[in-house]
Parts: sequence; C-alpha cells; structure tokens
Amino acid sequence: MKPLTRSIKETAVEQLRQGKSTRAVACNLRISVSSAIRIRNEEKENIPEPHPGRSRKISTKTRTNLARHFIQGDLTSLKDGQRFVESTEGEHVHLTAVQKNLHQEGIRAYSAPDKPNLTREQITKRLRFAEAHHHWRVEDWKNVMFSDECIFSRIGSFGKKYYYHRRQQQQYLPHQVRPKQQGGGGKIMVWGCIGYSGVGDLCWIEGNMDSDAYLDVFQRRVRQSRDWLGMDNKKFIFQQDNARVHTALKSIHFFARHRIKVLDWPPNSPDLNLIENVWSYTKKELDRQSEAAEDLDRLWERVEAIWRGIPPEYLHNLYESMPDRLEMVIQNKGRNTKY
Repeated sequence: MKPLTRSIKETAVEQLRQGKSTRAVACNLRISVSSAIRIRNEEKENIPEPHPGRSRKISTKTRTNLARHFIQGDLTSLKDGQRFVESTEGEHVHLTAVQKNLHQEGIRAYSAPDKPNLTREQITKRLRFAEAHHHWRVEDWKNVMFSDECIFSRIGSFGKKYYYHRRQQQQYLPHQVRPKQQGGGGKIMVWGCIGYSGVGDLCWIEGNMDSDAYLDVFQRRVRQSRDWLGMDNKKFIFQQDNARVHTALKSIHFFARHRIKVLDWPPNSPDLNLIENVWSYTKKELDRQSEAAEDLDRLWERVEAIWRGIPPEYLHNLYESMPDRLEMVIQNKGRNTKY
C-alpha cells in the first residue's frame, strides 16, 4: 500500500480533532478506514475521544445562540427554532431535536401569565415607587393595611371534573357535563383589608360603589380593623389602588381632614398589592367546592368562611415578601414581576 503523505496525515488529524468519525475522514480523504484508525491511534493524545451514536446536527455554538434567542423572545415556538437552526447549520432538523437542545440548556416552555399592559408612564411610576421604598424593612410594611375590592361569581371553575365513557359514544349524559351559566350565574362584589397579624373586615357591597359608599365602608370597617389587628394609630398607613372612587376629591379631602396617611400607590401594580394574593387564595379555595353555591347568599357565606380561615402565617409570608417584590421591580426597571 502506498504510504500516506504528511499533508494527508495532518488533514486527517485536524478532522479527527473536529469530532469527525474515522469513516467520515476516510471518505473525505479517500483513504482506507484502517488508515484513519491507525492515524487516530498514533495521535490519540491530541485527539479527543469520539462521541458514541450519531453526530450532532446542532453545534454547541448554535445551541447556545438558540437558547439566547428564545430567552430574549426573538424566537417564540419550536417552529421558529427549527427555522433558525436550519438557516444556521444548513440542514434539516426535527422539532424534537430543537426541543431536546433547549432542554440541555435548561430551557422549557411555560404558560405565559396574564399581566398588566404597562404604559411607559406607569413603568416609570412603578420604578420610582420601588426606589422610594427600597429601604423599607418588613417592620415598616407591618404598619401598612392593604385593601381592595374583588368580584366572585356564583358559578366558577370548581376544579376539574372527570367522566368515563366509550370512545364511540356520541352524546353527553347529564353527569358528564359541568353546568355553565352566562354571567357566572350571578356575582357579588366584596371589599376587604388585611394586616400583618391577620385579616380585617370583609363586607359585601350591594349596588354601585361610589365615593360616598366607599367612605362609608372606610369609616365602618377600616378603623375597626386597625384596632382589632393591633396596628399603631400613629404609624398606621392605608393602602388603596387608583380606582376612581379611591382617588375622588371627596375621598382625598376625607383622608386629609382625618389625618389618615395614604400610601402613594403606583398605577397598575397588582404584583405589589398583597391583598391580590389573598383574593387568589380565596378563589382557589372556592374552586375546591364540588358544586356551585345555591344562591348569592350561600356564595357570600363561603367567601366569608374562607376569608376567616386564612392562616396568619400566610399573611406573614406575604408581608415578608415586600422587599423582594420591590427589588424585582427595580431589577426589571419598572416592568412586571413574577408576583
């Protein structure tokens, strides 16, 4: 057999270093597979061990760039990722290969949460609020009473309902469906407030909520809840969002006249309002019910019972999360957070 030239040997070594198989090197250089194997054995100290199985269609560099584009939102589906890889590598790849490479980079698909569509002005105000209160400790937040309104529907999701049937069955039997009624079968609006040590009053608001009704609720519920929860009157701070009835002139004058300190709240910031988590908790507990409430009175009884049963430890954890929430707003430059 004619000996291999120095140039062929050097080229073979270089291709083996790149991870190509001995068979591929032999084919590229038109030499025997045994010659390629001999070259690998002679230079094994300078050539990495071959990877078992098929050669990768997606290089490490492309995989890193693929992950970066998904994180940045440039790519939003596996189809997008497939097109990106094929345009980069120049050969076809399956969607499963794209998904596998994303998993290797620690990236998986998640359901996009519903978050407020923040304007530039709202982002700026959120950032200013977070920076202004960044130095507050948990002890400072304990002086704040969070409040809000929430609507509960009589007929909700009430968890998942399963049924069994044969595949060829075409009609639903009564026990195989979950009743749904337009408008939720009736709704109630409730107002509530919370403190660090527990929940305050909860009231069912019947009719429309105007500034007069809101101030009536405040006078009858907030002061009573403040005293019940043992909050220091001199340090007491009241939190409310920027709903019209909250920021009406009548409300502003009332708070000023009675020297009630109201937290200057940033607009469109449910992720900072701790009571939003309490409403979510209440609705999840309602979903555990196997059947809808018979009427609105029964619905109110259920909501009130859940409200009274909220563990103090749950509220402690919420209040203790405030510094982290503000820190995240600052890190996100005023945009939405995970809370």
